[in-house]
Amino acid sequence: MDLFDAFLSSGVRLTTPILLAALACLPTQWTKDLNIGLEGAMLFGAFGGVVFGLMFQSVALGIAATVIAGIISGLIFGYVITRLNVNVFVAGIALNIFAAAATVYLLRSFFGVKGTLSDPGIPSLPVYNIPFIKDIPVIGAIVSGHTILTYLSWVLVAVMVFAVRRTVLVRRLKAAGEHPAALAAAGGNVNRMRVWAQVWCFALCALAGAQLSVGQLTLFTEGMTNGLGFVALAAVIFCRGKVKWLAVMSVIFGLASAVAVQVNDAVVAPQFAQMLPYVIAFIGLIVLAKTSKDGGIRIATPTMEA
Repeated sequence: MDLFDAFLSSGVRLTTPILLAALACLPTQWTKDLNIGLEGAMLFGAFGGVVFGLMFQSVALGIAATVIAGIISGLIFGYVITRLNVNVFVAGIALNIFAAAATVYLLRSFFGVKGTLSDPGIPSLPVYNIPFIKDIPVIGAIVSGHTILTYLSWVLVAVMVFAVRRTVLVRRLKAAGEHPAALAAAGGNVNRMRVWAQVWCFALCALAGAQLSVGQLTLFTEGMTNGLGFVALAAVIFCRGKVKWLAVMSVIFGLASAVAVQVNDAVVAPQFAQMLPYVIAFIGLIVLAKTSKDGGIRIATPTMEA
């Protein structure tokens, strides 16, 4: 049972950055500006969590500064795709490449290290062990012993489920992607909705990256996102705009990642275990493309301004 509890606990921890990044990307799918730069945004978030944490000697201030930087980046990215009409796919690819190169450069130029930035002064997010619940088999591993960002990710799932059902904002975000002319005729601002979707995306990706660097490892290493952004992107494509399915797919990918961590080298080569989440994503995308009525996912970029 201890081994199973360890697997579940690891699965919950590894689900958190995937779920946060997927929740970040979902509004950009609604607006038909699917942001494929999740990997780059998460990598900057991981780097910012460590750097700002060292700068302020406070994990709370470090994460707050990282989120603010993410919001500013989202505004810039939104401006680029709405006002400058840069293709969102091209911008996302450029972001991923730029983040990988920029973090390596900054790591070596400002900190004089290669590969990994590890310092005793890096603050880490505290882990909350819930009294009584932590000792309950299975439930304790799932509910207790996690960071505040893990609990926040599931609160956000509930908030977004409510928002989809009850709020005008989500309707406007979807209208900006599906019926931009109708939204403009009703007095809505199409480009503003598209920009806000990107701001949300970058802010939550910053949290996802910070969860990796100061929530799980308390260090930064080059390329530490290791494809999790693309896994989150796959979860968004799978869910077809549905928050609940997005959460389910994120958990599946998180548990698959936990298998890669927990499996014994004597059972299977670690390289094969580490491939599992990506193999699942790859197979799922093939199945989705085969079963989709239109043969795939249609992503359009609205040009209507209001």
